[in-house]
Amino acid sequence: MSSTFSNLKFEIIGNGEQSGSWGTTTNVNIGTAIEQAIVGMATLDSGDFTANVATLTLTNTNAAQDARALCLNIAAGAVSAAGTINVPAIEKPYIVINGSSYTVTVKVSGQTGVAVPAGKRTVVYNNGTDVGGQIDWLNSLTLGTALPVASGGTGSATLTANNVLLGNGTSALQVVAPGTTGNVLTSNGTTWSSAALPAGGLTYIYTTTPVTATDKQGVLADTSGGSFTVTLPATPSTGAQVVVADAGSSWGTNNLTVARNGSTINGTAENLVCDISGVSVQFVYDGTTWEVYAQVGGNGGSVVTLTGVQTLTNKTLTAPTLTTPVLGTPASGTLSNCTVDGTNSVGYLNIPQNSQSAAYTLVAADAGKHILHPSTDANARTFTIPANSSVAYPIGTAITFVNMTSQVVTIAITSDTLTLSSAGTSGSRSLAQYGSATALKIGSTQWLISGSGLT
Repeated sequence: MSSTFSNLKFEIIGNGEQSGSWGTTTNVNIGTAIEQAIVGMATLDSGDFTANVATLTLTNTNAAQDARALCLNIAAGAVSAAGTINVPAIEKPYIVINGSSYTVTVKVSGQTGVAVPAGKRTVVYNNGTDVGGQIDWLNSLTLGTALPVASGGTGSATLTANNVLLGNGTSALQVVAPGTTGNVLTSNGTTWSSAALPAGGLTYIYTTTPVTATDKQGVLADTSGGSFTVTLPATPSTGAQVVVADAGSSWGTNNLTVARNGSTINGTAENLVCDISGVSVQFVYDGTTWEVYAQVGGNGGSVVTLTGVQTLTNKTLTAPTLTTPVLGTPASGTLSNCTVDGTNSVGYLNIPQNSQSAAYTLVAADAGKHILHPSTDANARTFTIPANSSVAYPIGTAITFVNMTSQVVTIAITSDTLTLSSAGTSGSRSLAQYGSATALKIGSTQWLISGSGLT
């Protein structure tokens, strides 16, 4: 009867076989095969891997074979990326030493196996179907030094009772002691500390001189003796607030300046000048800028509302901007529902110029202006008044035309009527050099034109 081989490829001599040489076979079984299975190490280098995969097999020989070894030692440089070792589907333990720079998974081909991280070692067992990890319990663990944060520890050897732990990146944890009874954890935007609860509401101070306000503070600023500055808190936290009030009803005379102190006010990098008497202003920091909420009409104050009717005396409106445009108002700003006598819209106090050196059709913003044909343009030009259906100028709109060249300017109109004053004829008109003419809208589709040099 011929020899057979076990799962680990020990040679089993058949009855009556190998007469006179069975001792040699037995010695190889014991000295090579069995010894390799019990204590042997197989070192796997780059030559054992193809595309980072090594497949270990067992053949019918009791000579040394890598798949039989107890320990699989993966050499440095054996793999160039995450690798795999496929082992035979037999019951067998392995000690795996991963000396490479990448994770290597030991498994039966087609199965899940155990992933051994780079530089680590472990014990696995092949149950004949797949490889599984075998260390899942330790009855005690004693550390010689504190476990660092990077390894999941605190970085501290001891912890004081009732202290609060604070993360500190990858170094040892910080702690905050409870402090005084009634304290709470407060944040300055960077770290935590134990502090007393802030007082409810605002705490007010009275001042006639410059002061730097603190969070939750009201400043009664009296400028009756002269202007000065209140400075907002530096590096405010979200929700910080300061209220500044005109304690002397004098801000309109002696302005109060609120300094931004490195932050912005309403998104603008400018200080705020308070120049209305009887006003209180609340500043609330939203995490990005100081939002401003003003209350007017207090002690000695005057209020102009959006819906009320007020009379303004000796007031200057500088570049005003409202939402509803009014024909004939300056291009830098538009006013609505502002009147001189309760009837007429506020218009220009002069006749602004719109110089044109090409054929030109008037637009709504030309109401109240003069359209100039400059002396530098020695060409005949046509200036056209658009139809009411295109630009609905209000009745009473006046537009002046001036020609400074020897070339005729034609004043044309589209579908509406342009009537020459005194003559009563209608249609386009010619304006000679140095001539000026004014067109006045007297009906929804009717204009009357008069002037010098006009035919």
